[in-house]
Amino acid sequence: MAIKLEKSKLAVNQVIANKNESIIVDGDCIVPDVKPDILEIVGTSGVVNIYKKEVMDGKVRVDGSVMVYIMYIGDDGKTRGVRSINHVLDFSQSFAVENALSDMNENISVNLGVIDCKIINERKINLKANLNFDIQVLANSEIEYVNNIDLKDVQKLENTISVNSILGVGQTKTLAKETINIDSNDNLAEILKVSSKIINRSIKVSYNKILTKADIKLKIMYLTEDNRINTVDAKLPIMGFIDMNDVNEQNPCDYDFEIKNMVIKPNSTTEHSIYVEIEVGIMATSYVNQDINVIQDLYSPMTNLKFEQNNIKMIQNKAMFEGTFSVNQKEFLNIGEEKVYDVDTNVVTNNIRVSDNEILVSGNVNLVFTCSLNGMTGIQTKKIDIPFENRMNCNGINSRASASVKADVILEDFNIMPGGEVNIKLDIGLNVSTCNDVDLRLISNIEEVEKQDADDYNMVIYQVVPNDSLWKIAKKFNSTVKSIIDTNDLSSDKIMPGDQLFIEKYMG
Repeated sequence: MAIKLEKSKLAVNQVIANKNESIIVDGDCIVPDVKPDILEIVGTSGVVNIYKKEVMDGKVRVDGSVMVYIMYIGDDGKTRGVRSINHVLDFSQSFAVENALSDMNENISVNLGVIDCKIINERKINLKANLNFDIQVLANSEIEYVNNIDLKDVQKLENTISVNSILGVGQTKTLAKETINIDSNDNLAEILKVSSKIINRSIKVSYNKILTKADIKLKIMYLTEDNRINTVDAKLPIMGFIDMNDVNEQNPCDYDFEIKNMVIKPNSTTEHSIYVEIEVGIMATSYVNQDINVIQDLYSPMTNLKFEQNNIKMIQNKAMFEGTFSVNQKEFLNIGEEKVYDVDTNVVTNNIRVSDNEILVSGNVNLVFTCSLNGMTGIQTKKIDIPFENRMNCNGINSRASASVKADVILEDFNIMPGGEVNIKLDIGLNVSTCNDVDLRLISNIEEVEKQDADDYNMVIYQVVPNDSLWKIAKKFNSTVKSIIDTNDLSSDKIMPGDQLFIEKYMG
């Protein structure tokens, strides 16, 4: 006999795999003929570009490059001085991911670690860039499940659960172009180093559209034709629209920015300027809060039922929070009267501890000062690590929530005093995304099967054992919770081990 079922659909974003992988991208760099011989490596820095990310059957692939800037002391036979080489390390890396399929989505972040630089000879360098990949493979699918059954005497153990289902996933690309002017007294010889950060992230959601904004903060260190070192800062605004059906300001959204390609070179058409072109990918996932009726278990005293259940992982209580904290302290660089050319600031979050209504974020602010050496004839770096701990109010979250944090340097000010003392002032912005994980067992189908021979009894006397419940006992003896309560004149459904219950044969 066909059983009439009521079914609903649920859009889920199941996590198929979480992986953390590290690789080394290496290659040899030949010194161009126009550059002097290498005597000593001063420092290396780099920018990661991600061209393509793809989920394939059983694996994911990431294509990209590391744009490496190498500062060195060179000797052209006449003078010694600071010079630079720019080199691109391309990579195409596949990672094995069990159960990954080509129609699934990915969430992959790539972080650049240490760049090792070894001099092979005065005209050749070996580079090794350490890359760390945080890989998440997701299956966006629509799950159909049973939320009701039209059958006389069916007994259901059910609960209403609030979950965040996927409303939509979207992405777009934007291109930032800019001509950055340098000091009019500077004739640009070569670019020594580039650092880039995406800061001031913001999102605005309106009906059917997501607007994302941010700034790309650039710092470019360059060498002039008269062998002076200087820096220039720039801020490039970026903006992108993502169309998404039915999204509105009530829907929480995860979003992120990713540099896909970067071109930075001396401007060939305008003097005293640098041409910048940066392609940025923007990704967004929106969620909708949904109350669903979950049938956790069922049976019928009169009909033998068989049902199938699927295990589904979902999230609930999705929320976004923003906060800032400041660093204001003095440090000593021990550089005497040398000049500071540039400061690289990197915020590393080492630990995120979640408790009720608050999150404690701790980590380090890593500062690298690039300074002159021996009265500006050379160059050196000095490092300072500043530990931090910041407590954020996040009303509504609980200690079981998971949290991810993105840190942006909003403001940085370094006042270098005579003798090498530096006053450090930083404002750090924290963007926090939180949610709770929930495991659901959803019934996908129910059918009637041939009934076994019924037990021939009118009354059973049953002694309660540990971990028993009235539901378990009623299901075991094809009775109902109400029948057991009525027969035993119980005031509630609470029972204790050792209790004696009379269970009558259910007659409908």
